[in-house]
Amino acid sequence: MAGGGSLRTYLGTAPGVGKTVAMLAEGRRRADAGERVVVGWVEAHGRAETSRWLGGLQAIAPRTVAYRGTVFADFDAPAAIASGAQVVLVDELAHTTADGRRQRWEDVADVLHAGVDVVTTVNVAHLWSVRDYAARITGVGSVAWVPDEFVRAGEVVLVDLSPEALRARIASGAVYSAEQVGGALADYFRAANLQALSELARAWVAGAAEAVGEDLLARRGPAEPSGPPVVIAGDSGSRRGEDVIRRAAALARAQDAQLLVVHVQVSDGLAYRPGPELDRHRKLAAEFGGTYTQIPGPTPAQALADTARDRGAATVVVGHHRSRLGEFAHGSVSSRLRRLLPGTVIAEVRDT
Repeated sequence: MAGGGSLRTYLGTAPGVGKTVAMLAEGRRRADAGERVVVGWVEAHGRAETSRWLGGLQAIAPRTVAYRGTVFADFDAPAAIASGAQVVLVDELAHTTADGRRQRWEDVADVLHAGVDVVTTVNVAHLWSVRDYAARITGVGSVAWVPDEFVRAGEVVLVDLSPEALRARIASGAVYSAEQVGGALADYFRAANLQALSELARAWVAGAAEAVGEDLLARRGPAEPSGPPVVIAGDSGSRRGEDVIRRAAALARAQDAQLLVVHVQVSDGLAYRPGPELDRHRKLAAEFGGTYTQIPGPTPAQALADTARDRGAATVVVGHHRSRLGEFAHGSVSSRLRRLLPGTVIAEVRDT
């Protein structure tokens, strides 16, 4: 970028194609060539291959972001700049801090403006101009996004695998744990989806994403307008949230459905304030191959109902909380959801 460091983005067609390893391999090459390279942020996801490539590279400590009583780790851009590094490796460019105040690409921009090179990664589904196409193709929306012009301001390296090769990696456990394989292969990682994402990524690199995106949707026809089924888990942030997520994950596997875990930030400020369990629940959702999101809403029931309608969810799982006064005044969350979503299965997890 003019007047600053250079940006190189490894653009993946889907999770698991190897973009993080490609970034780390470049970091190792540049370190071996005499440049000072530091790892600013890496999402290892428990993958042995990623951990092996991390070996020998210096890493900076993450910063912490406090949000509603929970502390989250995140990329520390000022520390990366102060480290004296010539190259900083930053995984998962599409990321928003837990408090919603900052996006990772903005932190990367600060590092670049300080004259430091950045090597980063992002999946095509998170690029602003094509994220709607990717969401309609796969049935899974992207919460975080990156401006196209930011990525295009640097060099872009496409990282892709054939659908057969990626599905083989998943089946071997190299991408997800064994208990997640069935759902992953059945939903997001269907061969047709992977082929479409590959076409979309190549078209974006060539500057023809809109035309190809429309063509992909037209070729898919009306048979799959809403994508795979969705099971929603309502995470209150309490300890019972883990049971709710596990129950929803089991239902998602049984139905070959996507798992979406939703935490509602109640706008009136009177609802339960989540404790340290929230970050653990986010990680648990990822372990089950699900997506975790936080959304604002007037009440948990209303926000969950709106999300269920938007995603066409067939099942919503919630916990039963001991609040006799709240139930007397408003009814339980499950009873309100049944009124708001008469055609949806509402599963309630109670104390055992």
